Amino acid sequence: MYRASPKIATGLSVMALFLTSCVSSALGIATPVPTAVVEPATATPMVVPTAIVEPTVIPTVTPITMPEDLTVVPLVRGQVTGRPFAMMIDNHPDAYPQSGLNRASIVFEALAEYGITRYLAIFPPELAMDNRQLGPVRSARHYFVQWAMGMGAIYGHAGGSPAGLELAESTTEIINVDALRDDTSVYFYRVETAERFAPHNLYTNGAIMRQYVETEKLTPTRTDVGYQYALPLPPEQRGPNASIDYFFLYDDQPVGWTYDAATNLYARTRYGKPAVDDVTQMQLTTQNVVVIQVKEAPIEGDPKARIDQQVIGSGNGVFFHDGLRVDITWEKKTAEAPLLFYTADGAEVQFTAGQIWISAVPDLANISQS
Repeated sequence: MYRASPKIATGLSVMALFLTSCVSSALGIATPVPTAVVEPATATPMVVPTAIVEPTVIPTVTPITMPEDLTVVPLVRGQVTGRPFAMMIDNHPDAYPQSGLNRASIVFEALAEYGITRYLAIFPPELAMDNRQLGPVRSARHYFVQWAMGMGAIYGHAGGSPAGLELAESTTEIINVDALRDDTSVYFYRVETAERFAPHNLYTNGAIMRQYVETEKLTPTRTDVGYQYALPLPPEQRGPNASIDYFFLYDDQPVGWTYDAATNLYARTRYGKPAVDDVTQMQLTTQNVVVIQVKEAPIEGDPKARIDQQVIGSGNGVFFHDGLRVDITWEKKTAEAPLLFYTADGAEVQFTAGQIWISAVPDLANISQS
């Protein structure tokens, strides 16, 4: 059974449920951050259409009661009271395990270079004011900035590609918080241990980011941020236990999810092993897995073999929820527009209450199920 009626719009009252574990106070905050050297672009990035389009019509939503066991705060359209936080998170093997992905409302995953992916973690405006670390924080890419623009986010990163930096510094759709810029470097810190070394040791946390918001007196500027949600399906309507795997560039580097019908959660795997959060040491889980197909191509002559991805436009995707698989389409009309998802009948997708994990792959044929 799939919930996607265009005549029924559901929503929820945002409940901020936060974990109580804290990282060691020994981590501290160190203000000096090395200055990054940014290589000049050697090729023009992928051209994105700039035609003027009509604004998206956003349906009205009716509140529902959120399940009490959620550990994330979903971004419910019409109920987002401030700018979300969007943080670039490292996914190099030297960055494992990351911290904070388990608390994100939405996680984007897409290729960066050499077949390695990177995350854009979207946190709610009510981000906990504690020192649980978020990171490691890494650099921006043009297409990640465009996703952040669609949410009017406070965008945290550490430098970036030439095209990514240019867009992040010029657009008014985001608040640009660069760890390698003098005026915002104080909102990040480095962790020096035998396991954590540069550039995979840069972090921030909720208390620091909330301090930035209060210092800058930031206010929300968007009313179209977020998605529609529905309650989980009852056990008798859920799909069976299953495994979902997909790869981004190399088929011997799969990531995936193991669905458990009893908990109605998808548990994250990396190369067949559990992917865990560094703070809690618990396996990452989500309620919604979205895999979309996007066009990607290497930037010719780029010294770091970076790629560009065309995330503006539309394309096909697959949505996994409650043990079910649904074919969908995605649409992002402009860099400033939100990323939206639709079912085959044109209805907007309603996500199961909880986290949304979005993976952008070059080909949906990269997905396998068992």
